[in-house]
Amino acid sequence: MKKLSLEMLRLSTNEILERSQMKKITGGIGSGSNCEIRCTPGLPRGTSVNDCSFNTMNFYCPQDEYPNASCTCSSGGMG
Repeated sequence: MKKLSLEMLRLSTNEILERSQMKKITGGIGSGSNCEIRCTPGLPRGTSVNDCSFNTMNFYCPQDEYPNASCTCSSGGMG
């Protein structure tokens, strides 16, 4: 695999994150996030998913059938 040089990308200084900014990035696949979708509010237990994106919500709880669906995420021990 070829190494990527930032100089080749010709980015301006405001387009490059500093180390301190990169440390604050969380989320994404493998971050230890755990999300739970509830199609009907008040159910004792929901469905575990990786994220609360619109596509995920609409897959499990179609918006026309479950307009009050909710999704919450809690951070795990990793990341």
